[in-house]
Formats: sequence, C-alpha cells, structure tokens
Amino acid sequence: MTDQLDPWNAGFVESKKGDREPEPPCGRCEWCQVAQPAFDNLLDIADGLWRRFQSPGQNSFTANGRNLHRTVCTYIRRAMPTEHARPEGPAYDLALQKWAHEHHDYNSACAARRYSDHLLLDIMTSAEVQEWAASRVRPRGAPDYRLCKVCRPELPTA
Repeated sequence: MTDQLDPWNAGFVESKKGDREPEPPCGRCEWCQVAQPAFDNLLDIADGLWRRFQSPGQNSFTANGRNLHRTVCTYIRRAMPTEHARPEGPAYDLALQKWAHEHHDYNSACAARRYSDHLLLDIMTSAEVQEWAASRVRPRGAPDYRLCKVCRPELPTA
C-alpha cells in the first residue's frame, strides 16, 4: 500500500482526493519509527503553542511569517484550532502513521504544516516581539515585517 504513495515509484497512480481508502494500521513500521521523534517534537511544539495561545494577556503578539498580529486577532483565532488534545493510544498511532506515510521529509516547515498550519505561528511576549522586530530590519534600516491591518498591533517600547 505504501508503494502507491511514492511518486518516484513507476507504479504510482495519483488518486483523486477522497478516493484512497485509509491504510490499515501498520503496527509501527520502519517509516513510523524513523518519523516518531520528529512527530513527538511537533506535538510538543503544538502543546506549547496552545498553552501560549490560552494566555493572550501575557503572550499578546503572534507572528505569521512576516506579519505581526495581536494574539486575539481574528486572523490568528481562525488559524488556531478551537480545541487541542494531544493524541494518545490508537489515535496517536493513526496520527503518526498518517503523518509518516504521506511524505518522508520530517524536518522542514512543510512537515509542520502537514500536521497543522498553526505550527508555523510564533506566539510571543512583549520582550520576545522586541527581539523579533529588531532581528527583522533591512540593510537600510526599514523594517522587514508588516503589521496586521485588522488588529493594528503597536510594538512595545523598551
């Protein structure tokens, strides 16, 4: 079954979305074992982001790429899941299998996005956002980031 997922395989046929039946449980195959440390790291990051998202008073800024938002911005609220629970037991095995068998790049930003888009957000305190903004300055001194036009965050001063 996993050979059908590999586009470099001569027998690969890309199916339409929703056509493919879910894979039967693999019982922690070699791909799952290789991917498990990276997957556990992603889950740790997701847990940390969720904790930070739950305290917007303390972590009041969120960066999404080059854009800076307030954590309570509607754009950020739409990007974050409404609930968060770390998968355990059979749910963990299925989530690991789905993540490990889809692609074999476990360390890039695309790997984080495959689990959930919200893992690319960076939820920060006022001190962290000052460092973030200072590190994003173009050679001539102009900022290399944008402020959200919806929530209009004001950068904290030192």
